[in-house]
Amino acid sequence: MQEGKTREAIEFINKAIEKDDANADAFNLRGVAYYELKEYPSALLDFGQAIKLQPQSYRPYFNRALLYTDENRLDSAFADYNKSAELAPDTADVFLNRGQLLVLMEKPTEAIADFEKATKLDDNNKQAWYNLGNTYYRNKDYKKATLAFRQTVRLDAAYGKAFYGLGLAQWNDGEKDLGCTNLKQASNLGYSDAANALAQFCQ
Repeated sequence: MQEGKTREAIEFINKAIEKDDANADAFNLRGVAYYELKEYPSALLDFGQAIKLQPQSYRPYFNRALLYTDENRLDSAFADYNKSAELAPDTADVFLNRGQLLVLMEKPTEAIADFEKATKLDDNNKQAWYNLGNTYYRNKDYKKATLAFRQTVRLDAAYGKAFYGLGLAQWNDGEKDLGCTNLKQASNLGYSDAANALAQFCQ
């Protein structure tokens, strides 16, 4: 599946399932393949079967939540992420993804709690730090946004979008020179929105 040969992968998985129709991992894997092909009804059946065979594995719930999110069935996705969190309380990506869903559901306070949990479980999860910064920024908590974005760019010095967020957060927090320096950095890294912000704030 890594090589984009998803159809061929499904044929191999079908053979594995024919040999052992109680193999939950095979159903989950085939569900992922169907999901990648955007064949959602088939993916849903496979995730459901994986859950039936191995209800204590968080992965099929997690994968089904991704699918539900794509279909804009946010409540169903939330229920599956809650189940994933219960089964895999030490897995940062569960909380990262549930946080992103909570942002879509316009629940920023709960989203922040999930992003913070994700960063505690995996201090090097740059996506969790970025989302944390972004959600604090939207809540106009510029100091906390600055700290989270700083951590993001420390983990990835080529992340233009994070430098952009950092620059805006600093500028709004009164650190105008520092903010402009980071907006320039975002622009140098090719993040296109940074040029407009520079023109607006840093002339």
